[in-house]
Amino acid sequence: MHGAANGIPFSVSLRHESLTVGLGGRTVAACDRAGRLYSFWRDGHTYRRGLSGRVLHKWHDEAGRHREALDEAAADAVVDEAAAVFDHVHDAVKSSACRWTPEPEHMRRIEVWAAILMGARFTAAAARADAVRFARVYAPIGIVPPDQYLALVVQATRGCSFSSCTFCDLYHEPFHVKSAFEFDEHLEAVRTYLGTSMRLRRRSIFLGAANALAVPIGRLYNLFDVLERRLDAKRRGVFAFVDGFTGRLKTAGDYRALAARGLRRVYVGLESGHDPLLAFVEKPGSSGDAIETVRAIKTAGLQVGVIVMVGLGGERFGEGHVADTIAAVNAMGLGAGDLLYFSDLVEIPGTTYPQLAAAEAIRPLTPAERRAQREAIRAGLRFAGAPPKIATYDIREFVY
Repeated sequence: MHGAANGIPFSVSLRHESLTVGLGGRTVAACDRAGRLYSFWRDGHTYRRGLSGRVLHKWHDEAGRHREALDEAAADAVVDEAAAVFDHVHDAVKSSACRWTPEPEHMRRIEVWAAILMGARFTAAAARADAVRFARVYAPIGIVPPDQYLALVVQATRGCSFSSCTFCDLYHEPFHVKSAFEFDEHLEAVRTYLGTSMRLRRRSIFLGAANALAVPIGRLYNLFDVLERRLDAKRRGVFAFVDGFTGRLKTAGDYRALAARGLRRVYVGLESGHDPLLAFVEKPGSSGDAIETVRAIKTAGLQVGVIVMVGLGGERFGEGHVADTIAAVNAMGLGAGDLLYFSDLVEIPGTTYPQLAAAEAIRPLTPAERRAQREAIRAGLRFAGAPPKIATYDIREFVY
């Protein structure tokens, strides 16, 4: 719907899961049906807000693409600015001078007013309070795959089952598997917290945290039973990570049984097919483990998402990384419905990897060399039939 009031044009799009308003051609704000802001655009600058309260700012200029995570004060300013846009549009749609195209029915107009008012009330103070509520329900969410950014994340586990990879700084607590009772309580808390926000995340369920499918199969059955009872998991579909080291401990029959309980796709962090590089970064297991895991998952009829890191190991490991990663991916039998993600190495301050690389005088790859490495791997891939979808996985883009 479009309209104008006091000479200022505006637009409103109210859907089952979200509300988007535009004002004067300069700003666009979007919230879910509980009024929680999740996207704001102004003059070429995009801001994405997660339930955790984190706001990511992205823009593009002559120097290239940029991103930054905003500090609390800057995030507050963005949230308040977006709330002001909702408030202005709310005043406009209530104005007697407002003209709609098309003209909504009376009840639809009331529904639009109410939805916009919820967005206007989600000020910085409300957002901070909401983030506190989020933290009572969720442990910090380290990462999910890009195709699951709007999934309903639930946490059957906390922490990582091995937590040894020198390049990772996403999990800061001991690995813990929730009992069926604990998980049931968590899902109830998630449903209560999200309310109508669940509409935005209705497409799928992401079972966290880092390595949820490492849980022994009997306990997984119990957790999936809770998912089905609480969230209709078979209909919505469940997606989750597993690593090759523990993933190979389950058979194709195990994965088939999980598929019958709603599992749809499993994500495996190969990182590299070069075993000396995996040992250097202290990632448990071998490329052979990852191949065995992926093939068992595929035999079970499930889709797979495989993650390859670009730039890992720098110049020293580059040749082996390319050759052995090509061989490993080609051995996995990927095809239509699967995903192959390329993820650039992000050297996170405080992790061990930058220190080890510096101590070993390992030269990091330049951006151009990373692009060349990615293209070299892609050029060597061979698939028997239709190929998997190949995409970029940038962990810096993640907001939940």
